[in-house]
Amino acid sequence: MENGIGLLVAIVLLSAVVSWINGRHDRNKAAAEPTPDERVEAAWEGFGFGDDPSAARTALDALLDDIDPATLRRKNSLVSLAVMAARTERYDALPSLADHARTLDGGCGETAALAVLAEACAGDPKRAREMYIASQAAMAGCGSCGTQGPGRYLMQEVAIMVDAMDGPGGVGGSAAEVG
Repeated sequence: MENGIGLLVAIVLLSAVVSWINGRHDRNKAAAEPTPDERVEAAWEGFGFGDDPSAARTALDALLDDIDPATLRRKNSLVSLAVMAARTERYDALPSLADHARTLDGGCGETAALAVLAEACAGDPKRAREMYIASQAAMAGCGSCGTQGPGRYLMQEVAIMVDAMDGPGGVGGSAAEVG
C-alpha cells in the first residue's frame, strides 16, 4: 500500500514539474520574436493576389530587407517568397531563393521549378528553357506527392514564364522584357 501511495505522489510531482516546464516554454515562445519562416508564412497569408500590386510590392520589399533567405529553414517559405517575388516583379530575389532551396531539398520538383523561374526571370531565358525541359520529371513528381498552396502557385508562375518565352517572339528576353 505504501508503495502505491509513494508512486502516486511521484506521478503527481512529475506531472506538476512537466506542467511547469511546459508553461515556461509557452511563455518564452510567446515572448520570442517570430522566426523568419513564421514571418514569411504571415506575409503569405496576407499576400493578396487581387489586391493593390504596389501595396503587395511594398510589403514584400520590407520583408526582403528584414530577412536573409539563407535563414529560412522550410522549403515552403522559399516557395512562398518566390511566388510573391514573381507576382510583384521582384525578380532580383529569385536567384538567392533558388540557391538556398537547393541546399534544403535539391531533388525536389519545387526546387527545380524555383531554379527554372529564377533563370527565366533574372537570368538567361534560353537556359531556363533547357532547365525546364530537363526538370520535367522532377516537377511531374510534385503532382504525385500532393503539392499544395504556394507550390501550386509556383508551378503556375513557371508555366506563365515558359508560355511567355514561347510567345510570339519565341525564346529570348528576360521576364521583365517578356512579361
